[in-house]
Amino acid sequence: MNEQSTPRANERTDAATFSTTNHTAPVSPAEQPSAMVNELAAEVHEIEIKVRNRAQQAEGDTVQVDAFVAELLKLIAENLERMAPPQVRFALDLLRKFDIDLEDYLSPDFWRGAGMLIGYQIQEQSAFIQRRLQGDYQIDPYGMDLEIVDIVRPFLTFMYRTWWRTTTEGIAHVPESGRALLVANHSGVLPWDGAMLATAVYEEHSSSRIVRNLFLHWFSTLPFVAPLLADLGQVAGSPENAINLLENDELVCVFPEGVKGIGKLFQQRYRLARFGRGGFVQAALRTGAPLVPVTIIGAEEIYPLIANAKPIAQMFGMPYFPVTPFFPWLGPLGAIPLPTHWTISFGPPISTQEYGPDAADDPLIVFMLAEQVRSRIQETLDAKLQERASIF
Repeated sequence: MNEQSTPRANERTDAATFSTTNHTAPVSPAEQPSAMVNELAAEVHEIEIKVRNRAQQAEGDTVQVDAFVAELLKLIAENLERMAPPQVRFALDLLRKFDIDLEDYLSPDFWRGAGMLIGYQIQEQSAFIQRRLQGDYQIDPYGMDLEIVDIVRPFLTFMYRTWWRTTTEGIAHVPESGRALLVANHSGVLPWDGAMLATAVYEEHSSSRIVRNLFLHWFSTLPFVAPLLADLGQVAGSPENAINLLENDELVCVFPEGVKGIGKLFQQRYRLARFGRGGFVQAALRTGAPLVPVTIIGAEEIYPLIANAKPIAQMFGMPYFPVTPFFPWLGPLGAIPLPTHWTISFGPPISTQEYGPDAADDPLIVFMLAEQVRSRIQETLDAKLQERASIF
């Protein structure tokens, strides 16, 4: 894809240094940023390994607690690479000054130290934002920014592996290269399912491919959400965008249930809504892309939707206003998703090449393929739910 601007390394370093001058002294020429980063990251990684080893010898709930803490430390260490040298040095000084032991997570000092490291990582992002406001970044024609993707990826991996403990099946059905259209069931109030599906492909697939999710047009009307989705590689859900991405041999994902899926009440969970008019099938037929059914188990329960407050939704121009056992009663805390166990299953692809691009104008073929995909997803949902012992 074409690059629209080229970052300059010297400007990036200057911006990062400038943003931290109010907190620490300037970095001397003798200090090596990579050495400081490696020093702090190595300390955190060393403690992470100790906690993991302790988890192998523990019993009961302690095993899960140790595993969670180890993943948290891994997330912190991965993000340390993006901290500016002054922030790294300042974090090291504080950890040593207050003698904070990150290995003793039962101590309040552990959470103090972990919070300190995360806080300074967040502060460092202000420099990143300053640089971007000056136009020093690069994007693809659809707005995807790989810098943003790299920043968010450790958090998404944490949610994928630790929070939801996701099991991925059938990843070999996703092509190693070339175009393909993933078709998945939709649920969960917020589009966490799309993020986890993309994370599954990146983390588990041998080619670590990037998935371009097509999102609802309604999100395009939100001033802050739409740009963020574009930065992360998500694209507005239109037939033109789907066809263009597929013709560019991208891996595209659609959620044909649309808002009917993510706004589904809890008692309707895992019952697929209608798959629209089959626009996704037409895009696959016109480009000869295979259709890959994807089944997601676990997202239905992260926000148990007990009601849709339609008057409030209409007031704010929203397709729905979720009411769950925790939201809006707990405010922002109600937006924390429940740590259910997820299973993402990729089914065998359905070929479309034998029909030819003209078949996109045949409503019978379009309907037949749409129902075939829908049936496969529903059958897999029913089978996986029978196998599931607990939502957690």
